[in-house]
Amino acid sequence: MSFNETQNRWDGFLKKIEDRFEEILEKTEAALPLLFKATDFETTTFHNAWQGIYSQANELIWKIDSTWDDKVEEAFENAGAEFGSKKFIQERDKGYLIKFKLEQKLKSYEVKIFADAAKKLLQEVKDTLSKDFCCTQCQAKLPVKDNFFRSYYSTCEYCQTVNTFEPGTKARNIEHFAIHALGEEAALEHYLQYEELKFQNYIQDSETYSKEELTPLYQKYVEAYLKKRIEIIPDYKDRYEKDLKAKTAFLTNY
Repeated sequence: MSFNETQNRWDGFLKKIEDRFEEILEKTEAALPLLFKATDFETTTFHNAWQGIYSQANELIWKIDSTWDDKVEEAFENAGAEFGSKKFIQERDKGYLIKFKLEQKLKSYEVKIFADAAKKLLQEVKDTLSKDFCCTQCQAKLPVKDNFFRSYYSTCEYCQTVNTFEPGTKARNIEHFAIHALGEEAALEHYLQYEELKFQNYIQDSETYSKEELTPLYQKYVEAYLKKRIEIIPDYKDRYEKDLKAKTAFLTNY
């Protein structure tokens, strides 16, 4: 098989991977929100369903590497592209670039679909809690704050009775799901930038971007994540420094 024929087959394979990847995400876009609603916003079922979808997409991504290693590398060498030559590296890097592009897209999609689910879940729980939160004295409806994960006092505007809002089990059960998803959404831009620079180092096989350049980007990612958590639940402010240190500790050993 000639070099051009081998190249065309490689290009065709990569195109099929991308097309199949897009099909998986398109089906997910339609199906997963419906499942979430049908299960009364049950987070475990939602998470398990996503894990199955993620596995399918991730297997496709890794198929690029395995196919290159098992078949394509040798095919190009047999077609006259010597190992390490410019032509060889260009074809190998095609796979690396598409693999990385799909990894970034999968991460972005995961963050988006979980953040969308978190917003729907928060609104649903808030609406449910609002139906039951009434003044203990005059039974007037009382408003529920956006930050309803913790107990707080609310004064009735009609009779001035001070009432205690208790979030209940359902609100507490969704706390981790919601704040993690929304924290990831707030920090996504920094995460993608960090991964992009790491990838450039990898594909160029050199330290184009030093540790001193990479570390601040990851720090920004963690800071944005933690600050979003505090925005949703102010109590997390007390542990901000501790959490920041824990989530960036690996950088000292990078």
